[in-house]
Amino acid sequence: MSGNKLKEAVQNFRDFRQVTELSSDDTIRIREQPRLVSSYYDAVTSFYEFGWGPTFHFAPRRPGESLPKSLRRHNEGIGKLLRLGPKMEVADIGCGVGGPLINIAKATGARIVGININMQQLRRGRDLVRKAGLLESCSFLYADFMDVPYNEATFDAMYSIEAICHAPDRDMAFRELFRLLKPGAEAAIIDWTLTDDFDRSNSKHNEIKAQIEHNNATPNLSTTGKYIETVQAAGFEVIEAKDQQAVEGDPSTPWYMALQGRDISLSSFARTPMGRAVIAKTTGMLERIKVVPAGVSEASRLLNAAADALVEAGKLGIFTPSFLVHARKPQ
Repeated sequence: MSGNKLKEAVQNFRDFRQVTELSSDDTIRIREQPRLVSSYYDAVTSFYEFGWGPTFHFAPRRPGESLPKSLRRHNEGIGKLLRLGPKMEVADIGCGVGGPLINIAKATGARIVGININMQQLRRGRDLVRKAGLLESCSFLYADFMDVPYNEATFDAMYSIEAICHAPDRDMAFRELFRLLKPGAEAAIIDWTLTDDFDRSNSKHNEIKAQIEHNNATPNLSTTGKYIETVQAAGFEVIEAKDQQAVEGDPSTPWYMALQGRDISLSSFARTPMGRAVIAKTTGMLERIKVVPAGVSEASRLLNAAADALVEAGKLGIFTPSFLVHARKPQ
């Protein structure tokens, strides 16, 4: 991304964030939030891919397992959970640059459409799909997942990984996902939620929650119980709901370890506290002498604040990025 575009993306994120946070008008928030999210990802996608590769999410890890291996295993597990196979039409809701889509398509042979409102990520996704040799089975759609231009009952299955948390109205989002599924079809939704240990009367908990929401474009994070109620209110039958880290993860490998500095390697250095600090300082210097685009250091600071809040929430056990709801649209 050019300097002017990156600087504009960071400023747009600030402006839209202020509009959506200060507005008491739900209509304004619903209209502006997708633009905020797109601006957020315009600013941070290159950082995400540098530190994480093409798969931007967390996953329960086994002792000794690398982050890329855990992400691939997690993606393939979604395919098994939904019993995906060749000729099935599947939606990836909020697909990022298509890392999970590629992993799942390779493992299952399913035909997958990645739905995303960020054009920069879609361009990158198409390039990665082409390189993976999956152009015949994988495609992308530029659309807001709260208003998808497809007919009712289009998909045989759908999944979403850490994306619905960006929706300004989760009720509206799940009603739209329900509409898109065929009767009897299933969905696997993995998302950011507050856990039962979150205490709304605790000022520290509320401060951390606000930092996560503020720096990740994830408005009004829901508790796990409320999240299940929202899915059910849209018409879904909930087959299973669980915090994957709490049920499947190992205490020695918490989901936030990649951000904590316990996952040291040359490729993962950018995700560690020391790596983030070095990058922030270096990009600031390079920006001043016009070696890197304006806005790089601001985007780096944004991600540092987001990572620090996530680690703190993880240590306290008040937040999970891996709450799974496996649901079905009734026949």
